[in-house]
Amino acid sequence: MEKITATRTLPFPKEEVWAVLDDFDNIHLWNPGLKDSHSTTLGNKTGLGAQRHCDLAPFGSFEERITEYVPNKKMVIDIYDGAKLPPIKNMGGIIELTEIEDKTTISFTFQYETKGIMGKIMNPIMIRPKMTEGTENFLIGLEHYLKTGRKITKRELKNLK
Repeated sequence: MEKITATRTLPFPKEEVWAVLDDFDNIHLWNPGLKDSHSTTLGNKTGLGAQRHCDLAPFGSFEERITEYVPNKKMVIDIYDGAKLPPIKNMGGIIELTEIEDKTTISFTFQYETKGIMGKIMNPIMIRPKMTEGTENFLIGLEHYLKTGRKITKRELKNLK
């Protein structure tokens, strides 16, 4: 299984960071890799078992569900049932928060397995670089949203790298 981890220290207490992460169905508001998202859960829209649908930018989609949930500390997400995705399978993410004084260190680990011979060929030249970029952009977009209250533009994202 491939693992990519990005870490960032944010100038916010972990409760503020968690509040954005915990608004589970609205990840599209701050994740620059998504154009839309919505809850697919009938009950609670967050917490263990909550599910959402995500539309990627520019195309593709997938379903996600929370499989581990420790408020203000850790969220594990299983990504399943994707459409128009690269040849990958068994995807997921682990988000962990640690607070030091008024700052929060967030660690985001994205993990996946390639599918078939095409996946193995494409992984080092195309898939892993894109997934690495997406993992880093996840944290850049989150920090921008916490600071401004709005989704990051492509120009802002480029300038922050």
